[in-house]
Amino acid sequence: MKKVFYINGGAGRVLCSIPAFLKRKKIHGDDFYIISESGIDFFIGIPELIDLAFTPHHKGIWESIIKPNEIVTVEPYREHGYYNQKKTLTEAFDKIINNTEDHSDLPPSRIVLSQEEEMNAVDALMNVKEYHKKDKTVVIQPFGRSSQLHKKSGHTFDPSARSLGTDDYFYISERIRKKYNCIVMSEHKFENDENMYIDSPLRTWSAVIEAADYFVGVDSVGQHIARIFDKPGSVILGSTFAENITYSEHFNIVEKKNSQKRYSPIRIDGIDGELINRINDSCMQFSRKELDDVANNIMRHIKQKIGA
Repeated sequence: MKKVFYINGGAGRVLCSIPAFLKRKKIHGDDFYIISESGIDFFIGIPELIDLAFTPHHKGIWESIIKPNEIVTVEPYREHGYYNQKKTLTEAFDKIINNTEDHSDLPPSRIVLSQEEEMNAVDALMNVKEYHKKDKTVVIQPFGRSSQLHKKSGHTFDPSARSLGTDDYFYISERIRKKYNCIVMSEHKFENDENMYIDSPLRTWSAVIEAADYFVGVDSVGQHIARIFDKPGSVILGSTFAENITYSEHFNIVEKKNSQKRYSPIRIDGIDGELINRINDSCMQFSRKELDDVANNIMRHIKQKIGA
């Protein structure tokens, strides 16, 4: 009997699960399957995993894969080390998938791009250089998955406090545009946004991030992609914790000073999660002085990593 690992959530979670699956494949061979509700495209091009990965909508999956085997719901947010800030998301996946506390042998995550995807990214960078007339390019992802657009006001809000506000995004990106080309990675499009907007699937975005010089983001999929391609970057954190969701040894981590945030028990919570979200609500709300500090921090790091 094989294990059938069932994953849900966003593409960032899928990217963080790949190291644990590669490790299991190396140790145990083909003793498992993967069913992923989203992000299945990221298994494309990984020869060790592509034949083991399916979506829940794959015809015949119930009789051929699920029913004869043991299904395991993979939920890293319910792993003790994760919700106590002792494990990263990748390590929590490893604990569940490989039943181990030793994460020293985890391989890096991986995205394998096609030539077409890479050429599309070349086109995007050529276009933004014509648009902004600068030598180097920054990709900015200001909003996370839970960000919502309030249609009447034209402003965004994020109940989980993981995304920038619309005006704060405009302010930071305006500072970036003074010296660099700027491409925005976002599901929200604004008529008055001077950054270059690309409406593309995540694999194309992966190629764009790989081709760019620097990445600015929040707790969302873009920062995982940037880390895979070893891109320098700054990650602005609100209610979530660097110990869990990002790469402090690689990125410049930017947080609101003196923030009294608490861990929100996502995918576990009842009323406690709602109460903590209220406490964390201002984690990504900045005064003008705080916003200047954030922008100055990011601009210094960009200059340090890729030059003026």
